[in-house]
Amino acid sequence: MSSDRYLYEYTVGSQPIECIAESDEDCVIYRAVEWSPDGTMLAASTDDSTLRIYDVNTQVTQYASGEHSMSPLATYTKFEHAGTLLGFAWYPHMNRDPATNCFVESVRDHPLHLRDTQTGKVRASYSAYNEYDTLMSATAVAFSHDGMSIYAGYATHIGRFDVHREGPPVDLSLTTPSRRSRDGLKGIVSCIATNSTHIASATLSGQLALHTPDTQIACVWRVPIEYGGTGVTHLRWAPNNIHVWAASRQSEFIVAWDIRDLRAPCAVVRRPGRTMQRMQFAFDASGRHLAVGHMDGRVVFRDLNALDCDQSDVPVQDDPNSMQAHEDLVAGISSHPYYPLLATASGQRHFHDPNPAPNCLRVWSVPAQYYCA
Repeated sequence: MSSDRYLYEYTVGSQPIECIAESDEDCVIYRAVEWSPDGTMLAASTDDSTLRIYDVNTQVTQYASGEHSMSPLATYTKFEHAGTLLGFAWYPHMNRDPATNCFVESVRDHPLHLRDTQTGKVRASYSAYNEYDTLMSATAVAFSHDGMSIYAGYATHIGRFDVHREGPPVDLSLTTPSRRSRDGLKGIVSCIATNSTHIASATLSGQLALHTPDTQIACVWRVPIEYGGTGVTHLRWAPNNIHVWAASRQSEFIVAWDIRDLRAPCAVVRRPGRTMQRMQFAFDASGRHLAVGHMDGRVVFRDLNALDCDQSDVPVQDDPNSMQAHEDLVAGISSHPYYPLLATASGQRHFHDPNPAPNCLRVWSVPAQYYCA
């Protein structure tokens, strides 16, 4: 099935949601999970500063052939790091060609590394230095849509690297003129999201910005105080490339803006998230449904076409379009690029519970319908 001609749309409630794969590593705490662009691998970051790669080609092939049996999800390879793993991103045009099987990762006090998925070798390193000639650690990283550039966010800078040229960035811009200035983008850059036409970033101070391709700030806005928490921790473009969605820590809302009119949010989805941990969300291929993980282990599917302008008073405890995916907080969630397969990962620290719930990474088969794009 070609992804260029067909898209899937979740139809939750029409049939049961089935778990088709599960990892057996319950001693780790998952932080984030992402499908590879070709849909054959999963990358999951964990609390022990390890990036785990799972080969799910067998499960995807079985699903495509109509077989929905349960199978174990074994680690294909894992990359352990001496410092804290701050972020990672798949090469956007990854396919069967081994040359495209790579990802970029950011580790504290290290340059960005472009790493080969199969061999684990570092193909290239990219480093940025501040005015004191000190190496800066990228707190957010993302590829450009065409895969030619890498965008990295730092405490006070946004940088763009040429993938084919190791070393310093091609462009490096300050996010604010000075610490005392009220202009620019204030705070540590926590997220970067790109699409075919725009580059967006967000900070731990609750601000968001759109950037030009050379990292200059085009406009800045803030999460409204009634929806904001203590900083944006997840940022994602909707498939229509017009709406940008943001989730904040210590906030119970996921907020969306139409970049054609940034005066006020265009949609708000309630999601209990009174935690400092990052919690991801994901869209189906059509962009109509938003899959949201909750702190109690549930995943709720929200029909964005049925949202009012403000959903702040909508109860979610008994939402019929939900499933109990885990026994603990759903930190990672990602939708397959071609098939209605949803990856979820759980985990959070429990300081006063001697017997916390086991954590795992699971792949779910979600009822869906296909249509020609």
